[in-house]
Amino acid sequence: MQQAEPFEVLLALARDPAVESRRLLFEEITDMVLSPDRKLTDRERALMKEILGKLLHEVDVEVRQQMAERMAQSEIAPRDLICMLAMDEIQVARPVLQWSRVLQDPDLIDVIRLRGQEHRLMVAMREGLSEAVSQALIDFGDDQVVEALIANHDAALSQDALNYLVEESKTVDRFQEPLLRRPDLSAALAHRMFWWVAGGLREGILTNYAVDEIQFDKMIAEIARTAVVNAGDSPAERLAQRMADRGELTERFIIQNLRLGHVAAAMAGLAKLSHLDLATTRRIMLDSGGQALAACCKAAGFSRGGFATVFLLSREAHDRSRVDRPNTIEIMLKLFDRLTLPQCRQALSYWASDADYLDNVVELRPGMRPGVRPPSLGSSASPVA
Repeated sequence: MQQAEPFEVLLALARDPAVESRRLLFEEITDMVLSPDRKLTDRERALMKEILGKLLHEVDVEVRQQMAERMAQSEIAPRDLICMLAMDEIQVARPVLQWSRVLQDPDLIDVIRLRGQEHRLMVAMREGLSEAVSQALIDFGDDQVVEALIANHDAALSQDALNYLVEESKTVDRFQEPLLRRPDLSAALAHRMFWWVAGGLREGILTNYAVDEIQFDKMIAEIARTAVVNAGDSPAERLAQRMADRGELTERFIIQNLRLGHVAAAMAGLAKLSHLDLATTRRIMLDSGGQALAACCKAAGFSRGGFATVFLLSREAHDRSRVDRPNTIEIMLKLFDRLTLPQCRQALSYWASDADYLDNVVELRPGMRPGVRPPSLGSSASPVA
């Protein structure tokens, strides 16, 4: 008998078509559905859910929004109603998409597939996203949504997804910084990104991404083994080897050959000093930023002045012009000073271990077309020992 009166009230409200009656009916049923103290039978609860579902189309957005805010905080809210609210207009769906624990992966994937960008953004910012939901967001291909997903450190990303996003960051600049902020981005992927990110992000990669000593030793051993197998036999490489055997392969050798235009010899010498292959060393010398060259020269034991000279000469050999900004060399020297020997050696180990990949990366410059490789540094003149 105690429940008769409330149901009589609901029945009277249901018979009244007035807007205010609809609002009161909506609120009363919401209270009953969400109340853990109400002793509703399964049939009564099902009836309440059915009425609410029908009423969702008869009340204004403000009322639906209020209901969504209440439902979003409840763990006993009916899943089918939560799904309806998640598919509603964004101001109604927002609290449910952000907070409701009732929504499951299939529900979220349906929202991603069937609703617009605003709904997907809300899903992308949601806590505790699974790899499956994250992948659904990535597959849809909206850059703004994917950027929000990358910035959500509570969203799980598979290794395949991270690999894909790193590749995409070559052409989608907005992915770069949030990717480098993710705690699950490996040092190997970060150092791969080094070649196409801006200068400030490059310094962060050099200084923030390290590798444990055991893994580092394994990488160095593998690089050394590969270097022996792939050892070249060009005149420049033979000269660099002879100078190394005599203990005369120094920064002076590199600088002297660069000054005389013997770039191939200088590059072979730098590769030998840095324990790198020629392909990776060529990329370092061709790279327009200079950060990679700073790390390479530091790892090779160059002096501060030696690096400055190599930097300026390599820019001239590559661009046929001097460094365009007066403070460029000052910026590079400050970076050279900040970098530590372990940081530089570890960066070089990653680049060397990824040499096959780097050899296929095209560095686009003004006037270059995709698929056109940059000109090689070389000289027909005889190198100087």
